[in-house]
Amino acid sequence: MTDGNPEKIILDIDNALTIPAQDTDDALALALALVSPELELLGCTTCAGNCRTRQSTVNTLRMLEIAGVHHLPVAGGREAPFLRDREPHFRYLEKKTAGREKIYWDKLPAPPDPAGSPSPLKAHEFLIDTIRSHPKEVTVVCLGSFTNLALALLVAPDLADLVKEVVHMGGSFESHSDPPFVWRTPDIPDEIWRTTLRFNTVFDPEASAVVFRSGVPVTLVTANVTSRVFQYRRDLEQLLEADTPFHRHLYRWGTPWVEWSEKERRLPGAHMHDPLTLGILIHPAFCRLEEMRVDVQNLLAGIPGWLKPEFGDIAVRAAVDVDVTRFESFLAKRMTSQILSKYRHQ
Repeated sequence: MTDGNPEKIILDIDNALTIPAQDTDDALALALALVSPELELLGCTTCAGNCRTRQSTVNTLRMLEIAGVHHLPVAGGREAPFLRDREPHFRYLEKKTAGREKIYWDKLPAPPDPAGSPSPLKAHEFLIDTIRSHPKEVTVVCLGSFTNLALALLVAPDLADLVKEVVHMGGSFESHSDPPFVWRTPDIPDEIWRTTLRFNTVFDPEASAVVFRSGVPVTLVTANVTSRVFQYRRDLEQLLEADTPFHRHLYRWGTPWVEWSEKERRLPGAHMHDPLTLGILIHPAFCRLEEMRVDVQNLLAGIPGWLKPEFGDIAVRAAVDVDVTRFESFLAKRMTSQILSKYRHQ
């Protein structure tokens, strides 16, 4: 927040809520935006990653309608990266969705189809129009790939001087004191991580390169810190205390993801990567940020060490530590809040 005014944001999300064995944290970030007076959500754009873009669009429209929010724009984005073939990525995710692990979701009814339609504008067009309408005021929160924002910057190069900031869930780094950071989950073989799955910054590296090279200020909330924060079963139970259709929707579809995370990934709860990313706009002290460098050539070549404390082309801010207890407590309490009236009466 600046000068007591809410921070204007656009959420660019790969919202997979209601899809078995796929992340719920984009949806929780959207919910957090709707209940946080420190933020002013101007609209959502949808991208690919956790699911296909069209699935993210449907899931986001449904969420907003259940929340009683009927006039917030949802603009669908590109289905594919600029150059890379990500069909193997989606085929693997869809195989998981239909496989043994869907038993956690089997007792749930099919979610309702949304009644509304997405914005007539494409995601990049919505970004261009909205940012031009609020020069130097809009923070774009990219919780999936950079494809939509990169396309907007290519179509409208003046946008680079008009965006206030980009906050992105992505990247990881190796510190001098800790063991090398490796993302590994028991449910996914290492071979699949090496050859098939690509998320967020590396899903569309050419798009990421466009954003990094544009000169827009970028803050990366890295997997080093987001992997340390969780939503627990007790947090889900608190959602029911709010007793609204929206909170019941989050409880219903969040519960199997937490159970799946506990049993299949052997975690204490479900990772909350994206709510933490949004959270630093609410309370910057949730994370400690330091300047790091992006090595764009390594990023494009698929070399993991593209984010480092030094020896890179482009300076960014990166989250290097997190106050776990403070953020988890905040998130659990804030998520029981009611949807802000400004979104219900537009």
